[in-house]
Amino acid sequence: MQFKNAAAVAVLSSVLIQNPVQAAEEILVENNKNVDMVVSIYNNNLGFVRDTRNVALGAGLNSIAFEGVASQIKAETAVLTGSGVNVLEQNYDYDLLTPNNILEQFVGKEVKTVIQNPTTGENIFDKAVVLNNNYGAPILRFSYGVEANFPGRVVYDKVPSSLRVKPTLVVNLNNADAGSKNLELAYLTNGISWKADYIAEIKSDEELGLNTWITLNNETGADYENATVQLVSGSVNQVYDAVNTVRPMLQMKMARGAMMDGAAVMETGSVERASLSDYYLYTLPHKTTIKDKQSKQVSMMNLENVKYEKEYVMQSPLYISVGARSSDFEKSNPNVVFKLKNEKSANLGEPLPGGVVRFYEKDARQNLQFIGESRIEQSAVGEKIDLTIGKAFDVFAKGKIVNIRSISENISEFDVEVAFTNASEKVKKIVFEQNIYDKWDLLKESMKSEKKNSSTLKWRFDLPKNEKKVLTYTVRVTRNK
Repeated sequence: MQFKNAAAVAVLSSVLIQNPVQAAEEILVENNKNVDMVVSIYNNNLGFVRDTRNVALGAGLNSIAFEGVASQIKAETAVLTGSGVNVLEQNYDYDLLTPNNILEQFVGKEVKTVIQNPTTGENIFDKAVVLNNNYGAPILRFSYGVEANFPGRVVYDKVPSSLRVKPTLVVNLNNADAGSKNLELAYLTNGISWKADYIAEIKSDEELGLNTWITLNNETGADYENATVQLVSGSVNQVYDAVNTVRPMLQMKMARGAMMDGAAVMETGSVERASLSDYYLYTLPHKTTIKDKQSKQVSMMNLENVKYEKEYVMQSPLYISVGARSSDFEKSNPNVVFKLKNEKSANLGEPLPGGVVRFYEKDARQNLQFIGESRIEQSAVGEKIDLTIGKAFDVFAKGKIVNIRSISENISEFDVEVAFTNASEKVKKIVFEQNIYDKWDLLKESMKSEKKNSSTLKWRFDLPKNEKKVLTYTVRVTRNK
């Protein structure tokens, strides 16, 4: 099969054959008459639709019109399969029946007109020829002259065969034997997406509950009736060109003007998880209908007693480098970081799609309060997850470079002092990091550090409730040559 794309016409694909395809009576297959439908939805505004419909075919040439395919279909990707059928030609008709389109089709043709008598209310009929569409305000030629601002209505005697009520894929095929057959139409479409949202409720200082909601958003221009929905976690590569982006860009502009006409919530159930090539595949537990211009939510997983640790992470504002001057800071509050391990021992151990995690905790009156949010990246089993939700109010530090000694033109020593305060009623796990911008050696320190990387020192320590701790350290810095 050889596919040809054209910017100005809606030819989906065609097979070069020796004899031209003869006209056959069109068989209309409505969108809600499907036998089975599976929709795979990707993270990057992409869906793969597999739509199986039962169609009564005659022997020989048949013309099948699949009404209600996605208006954002990637037409060149469509494939039709069925037992004993040979596809000869496929056409995607997206010139839809609208007031402007039908008026355009009647330019140069005669139409009926109706105007109402303002006194009696009687309808007065006449005939006119449409001279120009004029962007929906037609210029009409009557027997008495030309009207540029006709105050009445235009009536058409028929709907042009070139206009469709819904986007339609017309397939001309050769069928080996007459009878009812299941035909599967598969295609890619833009305009459908999914995202994950997590609700983390703090249960104790060590455990939380983690609920995952999936939100599906459909703006493809098609309804997916009673479909099996699969979600692919990961970003698949797509190739774009000028031809394929003309129509989707126009449709996106149209879609921006339309509001979401509804939202739905699916029943909860067990989501099936499986690997797929280098991605991960989630299959929702129930078949569902996703309407065009609809957002739908489904519960994906509810995990209890998920273990976590909470750290208070602070980056030193002090600048340490050869030639630097003495500096200080009066107050620095640490980031609050929730640390999880995606493993069974922590009551996780599930592949987690990327999304936003919102944290909640009960106050002294047992009222649930929102305490911050963070984005989780797609996380495989075994990964460590750090989620920063905000800054601590009752933990802070102040520090200064106490002394700088110039050993030589390229070597300096820095004495640093940082005081940490915990004004809360709980012990805090502090992580303090100091960046150093030249080659360095740590000469002494009051608390044990670790080397995070070639330019960063890190200290970890517990800060008791309602107490202070002072960290001192001396660093020798050599200018990088």
